[in-house]
Amino acid sequence: MFNKLDLVEIANAYITVGLSVIMGLSVFLSFPIIRSRKTGRMQLLVYNAVAMGILIFLLLDVYGDVAMIFGNSSLSNPLLWIFIIGFAASFVLLMLPRGSRDPAESPHKTSVLAAIGIGFQNLTEGLVFGSAGGAGLLPIYVLSAIGFSAQNITEGFPIAAPLFGQLEKTSNRFIFGVFLLGGLPTIIGTLIGLVFFSNIFIVFFDSLATAAILYVVLVLFHVNINNGLKDPARIKKTMLYTYGGILAGFVIAYLLNYAVVV
Repeated sequence: MFNKLDLVEIANAYITVGLSVIMGLSVFLSFPIIRSRKTGRMQLLVYNAVAMGILIFLLLDVYGDVAMIFGNSSLSNPLLWIFIIGFAASFVLLMLPRGSRDPAESPHKTSVLAAIGIGFQNLTEGLVFGSAGGAGLLPIYVLSAIGFSAQNITEGFPIAAPLFGQLEKTSNRFIFGVFLLGGLPTIIGTLIGLVFFSNIFIVFFDSLATAAILYVVLVLFHVNINNGLKDPARIKKTMLYTYGGILAGFVIAYLLNYAVVV
């Protein structure tokens, strides 16, 4: 027989896991919009740029998380070196394959890498969320679930952005798979966080997320600039759309995050 305290803990665990499922799968809410898009060349540049803006916000969000863990520590902090080494090693590995030097020819690979980077970030968010749920902090983790879900909806966009212009040739199964790759780690991280929490995990996986997200940002930027160079007459418009889209994507991600936090 369970006593009252045990029942409360079990209920907290079920609520936490249920909310994490909503958080992780909320990325699929952007699926109908993304799948219905028919893009021209300039639209493609704008979509890529908006995706870059969202990813740049995620980069700052990830680093903000690890910066809170580092605090005012010196270079002797082992967690700092775990982050630096993890980031440097994974970024170098991403740059090694020959195919990555011509990103315009590997949109599916870029989409997978975006999903992996976002997935690592969501894994660490799941770890924090699961630990809060395990501690019984119901009001805090319900608000966190709303915030993470709103943010995850926007994350479907940078995952699919490399595929714009090739969506007619891309199966629903592939898009479903990369969305699951980005969202499922939220649930996995929550399950782990319910029973175990470590700052080492947070820092390590955030270092991998930072490297993968930064790589994808550089790839998308390279694609946009190359497209502009192919048509010198539109280079100014290309640059305007690119930087305007980056700003728009960043503001959208920021406002969604701000609205929930406040």
